[in-house]
Amino acid sequence: MRIRHGSATVTGNLPPLATVIRSREGGGRDDPEVRILHRGLELHSPLKGVSSGLNLRGFISRRRYFLFQVLLLISAVSQTALSISDTAGFPVIAASVFSDSIMIGITDSEGTVLLTSEPDSIEVHVIGYNTWQGPMPPSGHLVLVSVPVPSGVVISVTASRRGFRDRFPSTTVLNRHDIEFIASAGLRSLNSRCSGIYVREYGGAMPVISVSLRGSDPGHSGYYVDGHDIGSSMDGLPGLTLNPIVFSGVEIARGGGSGFLKGGIAGALNFLPESTELPSRASLSISNEGALSVSCGITTGRNRLGLSVRRLVGIESTVAHDGVVLFNGSTDGFRYGFMAAASGGETESPDWSPPTDGIRQRYSFDGWIRWILNNYTLSSDFRTGRHIYSSTTPTVIDDTHDELRGSVTVECGMPFMCFETHLAGRTVFEQVWSTSLGERDRLTGDLSFSSGYTDAISITGSTRLNIISKGDTKFGAVLSAGAPVFDSLFIIHASGSRGFRRPTINDLYWPEDTFARGNPDLKSENSLETEIGLSLIGCEFMKLSTTGFLAITDDLIRWEPGSDGKWSPVNISEALRKGIETEVLFRYRSLTVRGSFTLLSVTDDSPESTNYGSVLPYTPDYTFGVESGLDIFSGIRCSVSLSGMGIRFKNYSETSWLPAYSIISAGLDMPLPFTSNFSIGTSVDNMFDEEYQETSGFRGKPRTFSFTIKWSGHALSGACPGK
Repeated sequence: MRIRHGSATVTGNLPPLATVIRSREGGGRDDPEVRILHRGLELHSPLKGVSSGLNLRGFISRRRYFLFQVLLLISAVSQTALSISDTAGFPVIAASVFSDSIMIGITDSEGTVLLTSEPDSIEVHVIGYNTWQGPMPPSGHLVLVSVPVPSGVVISVTASRRGFRDRFPSTTVLNRHDIEFIASAGLRSLNSRCSGIYVREYGGAMPVISVSLRGSDPGHSGYYVDGHDIGSSMDGLPGLTLNPIVFSGVEIARGGGSGFLKGGIAGALNFLPESTELPSRASLSISNEGALSVSCGITTGRNRLGLSVRRLVGIESTVAHDGVVLFNGSTDGFRYGFMAAASGGETESPDWSPPTDGIRQRYSFDGWIRWILNNYTLSSDFRTGRHIYSSTTPTVIDDTHDELRGSVTVECGMPFMCFETHLAGRTVFEQVWSTSLGERDRLTGDLSFSSGYTDAISITGSTRLNIISKGDTKFGAVLSAGAPVFDSLFIIHASGSRGFRRPTINDLYWPEDTFARGNPDLKSENSLETEIGLSLIGCEFMKLSTTGFLAITDDLIRWEPGSDGKWSPVNISEALRKGIETEVLFRYRSLTVRGSFTLLSVTDDSPESTNYGSVLPYTPDYTFGVESGLDIFSGIRCSVSLSGMGIRFKNYSETSWLPAYSIISAGLDMPLPFTSNFSIGTSVDNMFDEEYQETSGFRGKPRTFSFTIKWSGHALSGACPGK
């Protein structure tokens, strides 16, 4: 670019989107102000006052004075910009950049850092991501790969990254390695990867997936893809057979703060699409039970396409098939995506029921788009789905459920002094058609306000008002705070929240059949929850997080068996949930050890109830998981894991229960010789063939062997995945 001053001209290369400002305010002809701004940062400090401060008129000529300006300007424009993002395409904030063991910069809210010179090699460190080492990328862009992050380690109140980890303190982030393990072992294996979560996957090759967070009912959890709600309007559970293999990671938020998201008052799961910066990939996996999975991820320009096809096999050798197409990308302020899924196959009944020949089919299509313009964000999404169930034994059933949902959201960021504030409005329309429930619809509106402050202490507060066309108005609020202590060796965080959840359409209107019936007299739930936690972050080889929580829920909705054995939702006047969650990550050279442990107590806290003080059925008193991995040599890695849970009472009298169990699994991964693109892996799940029950009447997964071959393409130009 060229800058003119009087009869002189300054020429130099400025970073993209740099702005030059020249002003005479506060100075005359000989006292100018020249500033260069890039991404909101000042590259060159104002020169106003330089002449008076140095008394240049008296000591040097005007020409020498302007030459001094030119030297300062050239120094400013010679800076090198480096941008850093994660595998989902979000900027990585507060990443420390080192050269020769000296810190030379920290990334800003847009993931950008300006370096005074271009070093030969750099090293990038940031909590939650693999350390990156290597030469300065010619494109000026790095992609960091996330590592499993214990809950509570990362606390931020800014909304620059629209991820759950920044919004809710108790959030665990799992990476691509975890995703591949979960895709092979099933979503139930989340139990061993995250504290505070209890997942059941049962009912045959076309399973029912039940996710309980902090001892809550499965309907209290929300399910998202890139922030888009994929929960069914019928029951709040995932509206498709979800195959994790098409994603790059998952954020698991726990606690009342996530009740601000549609879906529940206990937590949420947000699956992260793969970034367009990642190389293309493909994989093939088979198991001894006859299951088969083929998947791939392809980058085309600024878009990413993920595909998967599976053959699923149930515990009783039932068979199902499913397929998923996930497309996402970004351009010129827009982020967008769509996901199409289809599945169908056989189901299984519990061992206390006559065998069934039931067939379940699910079809869905989801789409979302976000437009970000300065401080404003306009979002719109939709989902449509069909769920078909048919059987001839033990009863004749032919039921079809169709659903449609659409929403529009407007957000506005309003920086005010030292506070980051956001105002958002959202409207959602839902409609279902069912052969058993008839036609139902509802319209809801949300208005929310949040404000945050970050300095030595981080504080954020939010409020939400929810209005529904058929029901009462509900109100929620959450307040969170975090601060480094002991010279930033630890972070202490705490939060309190008031949340709510409305009954689902299934809760209210499910028609009576052999197994269940709805309850049209259900009331909405209200919850108060508080938590406090401490996280070790200042130790280079170990991360540790411990969080204690206490929650009281009025009119808790739970599906429980009645005296006739049929399941039906009921309101429990008051339920008390309390527990302690602990997560640890240890790394030393080639050894990695990670673990999670949860102590849990969920009881009926209604003094007038005959079950006062009794443990609510089907909630384990503890869950745990430990995994140890060792990099042997030449890319060969072996791992061993142990996971399990305590007893789960089947009734309030605590006279019948599902026994505690633990299972051991192991795996081995290695690159194929003479090629840098292919690798193979083998694993065994439930190595010693432990017999256990997933839930009442459904056996757990037996010993299963699997084999996988993976291909990874070369990194795209300008993308440098973390090493």
